[in-house]
Amino acid sequence: MMAMKKILLISILGCTAFACKKKDDPLSYFTPSERDSLLTHIITYVYTRPPEATAQTRFKPSFKAYYVNHLHDFQFKKYFVSEEGIHYFYLIRPARGPQGNIRGVGGSFTLTETGEIVSFRELFNTPIGTQEELNAKGEELFNWLVHHGNVRNYLKNPDYIEWPDKMTYYDTLQYEWLIKPGI
Repeated sequence: MMAMKKILLISILGCTAFACKKKDDPLSYFTPSERDSLLTHIITYVYTRPPEATAQTRFKPSFKAYYVNHLHDFQFKKYFVSEEGIHYFYLIRPARGPQGNIRGVGGSFTLTETGEIVSFRELFNTPIGTQEELNAKGEELFNWLVHHGNVRNYLKNPDYIEWPDKMTYYDTLQYEWLIKPGI
């Protein structure tokens, strides 16, 4: 809890103190240790949960070690805090498929006064791709997301966004991608 308070304070101070650094670099906001702490919280939402966990229990402290053990599988590529306090992120994460083993994921959240993540939304997942492809697509998608608050203009472009699509949606209660009812 205190770590998240510190993250909130540093993200606010970081906007001012590091104005000369790249505004979407997570290290413009955090030390490496603080960045890893926030990334651990984010991957609790976006990564496969531990085998013993449910959608409701995966946030329990007893599962934190599972997510910390997978921290090295993630790349925290982009981060930005808007004037309205919306935190945007872009990560490269593990994936499984014949096309490769990594994909991009972007989203947003806000923090409470105590530094807890709320209003978490995974806004898009890219198709599986190479590091080079995901860096380029992530740069473009993240810039659009930060400036427009959404990626609607890209939703029908399967080269950029795999989910959401006409069959899937992000459930903000379970924090998972689900198949739309009736499909």
